[in-house]
Amino acid sequence: MKQSLFDWLGQRLDGLHIVDCCAGSGAFTFEALSRGAGRVDAIEPGEHAVPVLRANAAKLGNPTGLVLHAASFQAVLPRLRDVDLVFADPPFRCYRDGAAEIAELLRLAARALAPAGRLIIRGERGADLPGGSAKLVERERRQYGRSWVALLQREDRTDRDG
Repeated sequence: MKQSLFDWLGQRLDGLHIVDCCAGSGAFTFEALSRGAGRVDAIEPGEHAVPVLRANAAKLGNPTGLVLHAASFQAVLPRLRDVDLVFADPPFRCYRDGAAEIAELLRLAARALAPAGRLIIRGERGADLPGGSAKLVERERRQYGRSWVALLQREDRTDRDG
């Protein structure tokens, strides 16, 4: 799925400001950096995942442009602005537990995005994005086995932006 995702996003991410919510071990984070991202904010609150994320960063020489946040997206996203791409792969329990956390993620990501920024979010079959006033429009959705990936952009984005 990762290769298909980067085929969709483009092979080069030169100079982009990217946020990896729910970064886990950092697979997306480090792939984005290897493809030229200027800055990647890796957000991971999990007490077991953070040491793995830090160890992986160290193995890769603590890449320039990497900013690790051992905190929740609720604590980090409000401080970020003009983000080109937010990638979110939240735990599937977030969809099952009433989706309030997903709605909050969408709302905060929309505020952090640059006008032409994109949000890519992953979910599993049987779960969907909550409706509401996140001010995001779903532009495309792709199916990968039991998972789907949706591309959203700010609804105030004009057609001339892309």
